[in-house]
Amino acid sequence: MQRHLRRMLSAALLSALTAALTVTASPTSYAAPGCVDTSDSRSWGRGEVSACFEDGRARVRGNVVDLLPGGGLGGADGYCVAWYIEYETTSGDAYQHSPAACGHLGRTEQTFDYDPSAGQYGVKGITGVKRAVLNLVSL
Repeated sequence: MQRHLRRMLSAALLSALTAALTVTASPTSYAAPGCVDTSDSRSWGRGEVSACFEDGRARVRGNVVDLLPGGGLGGADGYCVAWYIEYETTSGDAYQHSPAACGHLGRTEQTFDYDPSAGQYGVKGITGVKRAVLNLVSL
């Protein structure tokens, strides 16, 4: 009787642990559809961006301005300004920079409107947008 009770208890414990592990190991839930809308201004650049994932489609719109264009490559400021955008995808997080404003290359302002999943190097399987951060980029 005691042996039978132990087996039942062991089976129940094993079932409970298996169910708990299954719940713990389930895939991370992805961001709900929607937009990340933000703007930022720093001493070196400013911009606005709207990165959206709605109705199964992704779209990024906005602009960036290089406020310290510098005197050319290798000058005091040889950086570009772009939005660093983090996406949630079916295979995990993915990152991408928006088009950049590069004053030292002759373009102090850049306006953009694009599908981040387009092209060979686009982000595939987007399920949500996590964040967007104004960033310096070295080219």
